Amino acid sequence: MARKRWIVAPALVALAVAGCGSSDDSTATSAEPRTVDDQQVEQGIEQSLSTSSEKVTSASCPSDVAVQKGDTFTCSVTFSNDATGKVTVTQQGANHYTYALKSGSVQIPGSSVETSLEKDLAAAGAPGATVNCPDNIIVKTGTTVTCDVSGAQGVANGSVTFTFSDAEGTVDPSSVKTT
Repeated sequence: MARKRWIVAPALVALAVAGCGSSDDSTATSAEPRTVDDQQVEQGIEQSLSTSSEKVTSASCPSDVAVQKGDTFTCSVTFSNDATGKVTVTQQGANHYTYALKSGSVQIPGSSVETSLEKDLAAAGAPGATVNCPDNIIVKTGTTVTCDVSGAQGVANGSVTFTFSDAEGTVDPSSVKTT
């Protein structure tokens, strides 16, 4: 009987070792690399880049980004003022990311800026002013933009200049000047 145990034990050990080896090999060849949770990143962008005046209304990230600490990838965003842009996402590790708008990537339709400026001009004593801006404005904080103004019973004829107060496309009300 002792002899049977001795023969069976090496056979069981051989099977166990072979089983472990084959499961490791199959995991290595069939396992796909882990990918970033794109929905988590999109929610993070919406929370991180929304401001009190402009909210991120949607974010879209690729779904096939491999998890790799330090790597970056790009997502697209849309803001409540209809501005669109690109966000650089940096993987910090353990599902932690940082988000930064790509400089010069945010563009806002001129019609959105026109509406905002018309409200600002009305509040400043020029109701009924009509503002005409370029169709598409690239947002750069601190850069002066010029739009034509007419109406308001002659009070605001000429042009209006302004700067953006943030990279999301918020017009700085204190920068609005008419000439």
